[in-house]
Amino acid sequence: MLKLSSRTLVTAVMMCCASLFAAPVNAAETTDSEAIVVTGQTPERVQQFVDSVSAASPMAEQLPRWDTSICTSLAGLPRRQAEFIADRVAQRAMAVGIEPGEAGCQANVSVIFTQDSDEVAQRMFDQDRQMFAYYQETNVSTLGQSAFNQFLRSTSPVRWWHVSHTVTADGLSLAGDSSSGGLENAPTQRASGTRLRSETREDLRRAIIIVDARRVGAAQLAALADYISMVALAQVDPAADTSGFPSILNLFAQGGEPVTELTQWDLAYLDGLYNVTRAAASAQQQEREIARHMSGAQTP
Repeated sequence: MLKLSSRTLVTAVMMCCASLFAAPVNAAETTDSEAIVVTGQTPERVQQFVDSVSAASPMAEQLPRWDTSICTSLAGLPRRQAEFIADRVAQRAMAVGIEPGEAGCQANVSVIFTQDSDEVAQRMFDQDRQMFAYYQETNVSTLGQSAFNQFLRSTSPVRWWHVSHTVTADGLSLAGDSSSGGLENAPTQRASGTRLRSETREDLRRAIIIVDARRVGAAQLAALADYISMVALAQVDPAADTSGFPSILNLFAQGGEPVTELTQWDLAYLDGLYNVTRAAASAQQQEREIARHMSGAQTP
């Protein structure tokens, strides 16, 4: 298993972003995820949002998600502000059934604030290419070389990169052999009744999020924390056009109505992602299920 090097993160962050934001006293309350639906919208419009936001690896053909827990680390912010963001990510994760790690846990969501995200991203890559799963590995998935090049060249205030791994539908490792608890060359699909299901699923292994302090502008810390939560919990397409939808992903868009927190669209999407068939035959099947979940429709 690849491990994220905390030493690499520390040496990569070259400038501290102290006092960039006014830290709120209290984090916003989480929203109950039991009945989060987008009302008053056509199924086609909801499906359009899902298709725009979702990003599946060409290596896996499934949407990845965290399995049971996440552990968030932050670098480049004063302690109070860093704790606020970490708490917000934990709140949003708990709302979809993912537990935050205990104190001292191994970070799998790493958030880096810096004055120069371009240089930091390149330096992190130069120091530890395995962190980004740059070299092709069996059962390890990313969005691919072209997407990674865009990650390195991004001019966005926030950039992110996810690494997932393929496990069995029951969560067992595919590495090794049966004597070591793993499986090799497992079939990828099987017939289950009248529906085609996969023998495998995609579990997120690592998320790297780099925030450029010079580019975030006047964004409030709470809004930025929710933006980070959204891209930490889901492998969002960085090129997604969400301008026609009320979404936290429009936080840095010019014009339009200001967005200050995760919207019902965002919450419903995350709720759907964490409630769809994990071992689905394809990402398209999962996207259809998410859209139905967001609309409150019964999933067949």
